Amino acid sequence: MPSLSAADAKKLLQFVAEAESLGDDQPFTEALLVELGRLIEADWVTYTEVDHVHRRSLVYLPRPGDEDDESVEITAEDWELMREHPVCRQWSKDGRFYALRLSDVITKRELRRNRFFDQHFKPWDIAHELKVRLPSPPWHARTFKFNRTRENRDFTERDRLILDLLQPHLARLWQAAKTRRLLKAALAELDRADQHDPRGVVFLGGADEISFASPAAERLLREYFSAELGGRLPAALGNWLEADGGHPFVRQLDGRRLTVRRDDGALLLDEKQDGIHLTAREREVVSWVARGKTNAEIAQLLWLAPSTVRKHLENVYAKLGVNTRTAAVARFLGLLDAEAEAS
Repeated sequence: MPSLSAADAKKLLQFVAEAESLGDDQPFTEALLVELGRLIEADWVTYTEVDHVHRRSLVYLPRPGDEDDESVEITAEDWELMREHPVCRQWSKDGRFYALRLSDVITKRELRRNRFFDQHFKPWDIAHELKVRLPSPPWHARTFKFNRTRENRDFTERDRLILDLLQPHLARLWQAAKTRRLLKAALAELDRADQHDPRGVVFLGGADEISFASPAAERLLREYFSAELGGRLPAALGNWLEADGGHPFVRQLDGRRLTVRRDDGALLLDEKQDGIHLTAREREVVSWVARGKTNAEIAQLLWLAPSTVRKHLENVYAKLGVNTRTAAVARFLGLLDAEAEAS
């Protein structure tokens, strides 16, 4: 099993310690990509976010100075080619998004016959790639990729290990930036806040002391914790802050869900209606249905038996309350839009 040298371990810890200061409302910046490029040398370092259901490029962030071919509009053919990317195919097969090199999943001879390689790598003389995806739904891929030309050597086990170790920290940075955006939105609404708003903010004084709570926050705390505030947080929240506070606190009530996140001296409260809970595999199957794939094609893409795909779709129909593929797709896309608006 590969291990990091003392020098690499020190570099990794320094990057993690400094990464917080490189972000703002957006989780990843050009400065962060520059620092990543110092940890893992590459000719191109890129961060992308892609919505595979609606076929939209959400974020494309290259390292400053790297040549950029993304000015070309992504065509329908490009979207079809994406599913032939060797690393993405392996992730889909395994069901998890660990760091992988091209050479981990495909031989040089096979790569030369790959259509994605021919269209997207060959024109740029790219021969080596290392990728990691942050934990995310298959229809909203958040991916870091490192590329090298054929003049350079392939990425090493050391490079892959560093990226695997960084993955949870990068995921935390993404979530922290999202929390900051939500907090800013909540603060912007304070002057015209209504107690029926689904979002509220609490500013803390001491450990569990409330310095200020927006009208919506007061309502949410009363409803979900059945207690008058009296200037202090409900006991369950106070215990959560004392024990952890780094992970969101979640409580459900009558088909609703309250999520509480901490951001320095403030708590951000966010209430949502509980959605329809599809499993990750069910969502993946119906997302391919949304892209016009047949059961047989989906089975081949996901390395499943056609009967398994059919069973997943039957479960989706039952959960969504529909009877046809068209209705399931319409209902599913509506759920995605609702989730996007709430996030």
